[in-house]
Amino acid sequence: MTYRDEMKVCDNCGKKFVFRVEDQRRQAQMGFDVTAPDLCDDCRREQPAQPGLHPGIVKWYSNEKSFGFIIQSDGSEIFFHRSGVTGDPEKTLHDGSAVWYELQETDRGPQAYNVHERE
Repeated sequence: MTYRDEMKVCDNCGKKFVFRVEDQRRQAQMGFDVTAPDLCDDCRREQPAQPGLHPGIVKWYSNEKSFGFIIQSDGSEIFFHRSGVTGDPEKTLHDGSAVWYELQETDRGPQAYNVHERE
């Protein structure tokens, strides 16, 4: 598939933003449908956490630090801590693992919890 940068307009603030080739490729490589986000990065960060399970891919996890990041289906990243992992951490906490997670608001912004393996 051929990808190219696309100019989009945020549905919330009306600001123009670019849906980058890198984000499109990342979505495709993770097995997600390649779809442009409706909101710019700033508005996405300000949105309240959406209820329910969300698909993602573990970008990286540090056993030493007990935290990592998940790539969300829109290509953005979300923080998670080891305490938010349910199920078998040996299966879940590997780079590239397909996971389900829920979102919660914290004093430092949104965070993934109930992180578990996607079958």
